[in-house]
Amino acid sequence: MRKILIIEDDDGLRDLLHSYLEESGFAVVEAADGLEGLEKISGELFDLMIVDVMLPYVSGIGLVKIAKGRHPETPVICITGYGNSPEKLAEEEHADRVLSKPFDLKELAQAISELLS
Repeated sequence: MRKILIIEDDDGLRDLLHSYLEESGFAVVEAADGLEGLEKISGELFDLMIVDVMLPYVSGIGLVKIAKGRHPETPVICITGYGNSPEKLAEEEHADRVLSKPFDLKELAQAISELLS
């Protein structure tokens, strides 16, 4: 079973993503902020990460940079509600996809499918 890490500070969105991904057959691990996310990527390997760009304590951009430095083969999807500037930053830090909030779960599923194939 493939394992996905969700790092998202919005409880409702994190719960929605967790439920959706579990129903889709993935093992899901979650973190509620950047510091918790950093702990998760330090201790486990993931098949894919979904990272909010704007997180408390450690930014999503910082997390992506650290994650890609340690495991460049792990695909990362960044999600953002803050327009073009964070998207550009995410792309510069080698996120594999950037989705703007609100996004459709089908759009997320397609991105995951493409990145894991």
